[in-house]
Amino acid sequence: MAMSRNYYVIKEGGQWKVKLERGRVISTHRTQKAAKREAKRLGRNNGRGVTVNAAEGYTRYSIGKDEL
Repeated sequence: MAMSRNYYVIKEGGQWKVKLERGRVISTHRTQKAAKREAKRLGRNNGRGVTVNAAEGYTRYSIGKDEL
C-alpha cells in the first residue's frame, strides 16, 4: 500500500503556505494560524496528516490523519 503524502505548513518568502508533500503549494496565508486551519481542513477531507514547520524550517509537530 502506498504511503499517503501529508500536508505541510511552511514559511516561504514571508508568507505561510500549505503544501502537499513532494508536491505543489495549495494555498498561501498571512499567518501560521490560518495556514494550519486550512491544512487541517484539507487533511480531514482527504484522509492525510499535517506537519507544521516553524518559521526557522524545523518540524514543530505532526498530526496523523486519525487525529484530525
